[in-house]
Amino acid sequence: MKPWFLIMLFCACHNPGSAQPLDSGRLVRGIPDGKWMGWYKNGKPQFIRTYSAGKWRQFQNEKIRYHPKRISMPITKLYHDHKEQAEKYTKAINSFCGLQNCSRVNGNAGEVINSAVQEHYHPPFGNGLLHGLFINWFSDGAIKDSGHYHNGLPEGVWFKWTDDKQFYWKGFYRHGLKNKEWKLYSFTGLLIRIVFYRDGKLIWRKEVREGVGLSDTEYPGLH
Repeated sequence: MKPWFLIMLFCACHNPGSAQPLDSGRLVRGIPDGKWMGWYKNGKPQFIRTYSAGKWRQFQNEKIRYHPKRISMPITKLYHDHKEQAEKYTKAINSFCGLQNCSRVNGNAGEVINSAVQEHYHPPFGNGLLHGLFINWFSDGAIKDSGHYHNGLPEGVWFKWTDDKQFYWKGFYRHGLKNKEWKLYSFTGLLIRIVFYRDGKLIWRKEVREGVGLSDTEYPGLH
């Protein structure tokens, strides 16, 4: 039987006598397995990550016995072609707090704060392989982005809202690369922009609604 542990951290919140769950999930030999969920201090959900300890072991085996014609996971090929890029997906901290100035608070394993207003989270595990549902929420309960991972890489349809909640992108990933049309909409559902990718490379773009004043830097859907 494989040893596993159920982890749940708590934080002291507005009521001194109560404890608000910070995160909850399962570890198998130090590797997350299944749904890992976290909450804001106000009690609203902050994120869902879905991991697979079995897929992680498969990835480790394929790395050791690597042969380009005998692998089943695209992330294994990515690891051998671009190790740093692959590790952006497998190092758990990058999934929660990718900003350079992200640091622990008083050495705690849970909440992390930087100069931004948002709350950040530092997981109690170093590595993992995402496989399944992936969601981030704003602190008011609105969904920030959502999609699925397959064998460690983003796959299929994704939705991504801008930080001001005025626009959102809807697009498609294949093996972690943007593919086909990515469309930018206003919060009212008006189509603003269409960008077409092929294996992560921008092929063409079209401004459907002019004069909106969106820059690629402010609204990163082209990167």
